[in-house]
Amino acid sequence: MKKRLAVAARRVEGLSGAARMIIEHARRLSRGDWEVHVFAERLDRKALLEAGAVPHWVPAWPWGSWMKRRAFAAAAEGMTKTFDLVHGHGDLLDQDVLSLHNCVHAAHEALHGAPLPAKDAVGRMHSLQLEGGRFRVLVANSNLMKDDVTRRFGVPAEKIRVIHPGFDSCRFNAGGREDFGAATRAELGIKPGELLFGLVTSGDFEKRGLKPFLRAFASVARRRPEARALVVGKESRPGPYLALARELGIADRVVFRDPVLEVWRFYHALDVYVHPAKWEEFGMSVLEALACGLPVVTGASVGAAELLKGEARGFVLADPSGEALESAMLSLAVRETRARVGASGPAAALPCAWDRGASALLDLYESLIR
Repeated sequence: MKKRLAVAARRVEGLSGAARMIIEHARRLSRGDWEVHVFAERLDRKALLEAGAVPHWVPAWPWGSWMKRRAFAAAAEGMTKTFDLVHGHGDLLDQDVLSLHNCVHAAHEALHGAPLPAKDAVGRMHSLQLEGGRFRVLVANSNLMKDDVTRRFGVPAEKIRVIHPGFDSCRFNAGGREDFGAATRAELGIKPGELLFGLVTSGDFEKRGLKPFLRAFASVARRRPEARALVVGKESRPGPYLALARELGIADRVVFRDPVLEVWRFYHALDVYVHPAKWEEFGMSVLEALACGLPVVTGASVGAAELLKGEARGFVLADPSGEALESAMLSLAVRETRARVGASGPAAALPCAWDRGASALLDLYESLIR
């Protein structure tokens, strides 16, 4: 008889890293001894069923961010109390396993230089969950996250497991450039011989560092006339970023695109991947770029940066902006350098393939029900 696992998150749909993680883990766990049930207000029923999971809709409270979260927690906890194990993804107050996907206090401080407002709904949930120890094990997606919750909330290190988010090695791999690169570059209007820098995200341009990326690219473009840039992401207010590109004189050299399901095609079109976030709990796009054999420039406060070793570590910047960012991008404009640095990426990414992450999660589940 299969063991019954309840997974709860308010949203399991779209192209967010958390949604992809839940679906990919469910796909692998459901093949074995676990019956996976997913509880959400908004869910991709088709994708979950294809993954072998059982989707459950949780009614949504219509008013107020804080009340929406408390109402979801109460409803989902009531629906999951008979399960063998409950895994919450940041939206329950009580669970066996808690996965965090963001550190809102640290991110706010990095971006704004001030503490997170006390009324912030996500921050209030995290404080209740973490300070109250309302879980048996916390799964952090990076050592950066582990260190923050240990220091900030006093969570004992022995109650935390670091399991990096994963990637699909069949789609994100160094061989994809030969299959998709030329066609995708043509679709984007990139000419043969042009040098394409890119930033790929599901959204939140401010957090992911689009402004410093555009400023650094403008400086690079003045010295490298063949340089072009690609920005992939969905932003509710893109106007300021488009205006900045015009102000910097690079509007005709930057291509903006919305996220798509086949996002791997964009990586295969790039020459250099740049992710200048001041704070990022992990950064799945960094992992995906590494898997595709791209050289990566990123910040030291990006969780996925802990995967970079050797020469590639030299492109992990303490301050991913200004002259340091421009200098790193110019270094990777040299073909030999970017080929050498990018070659180490697939091996660095390999331990994070979805199968390995699901295996680590399975071991954790089994240890909790013995």
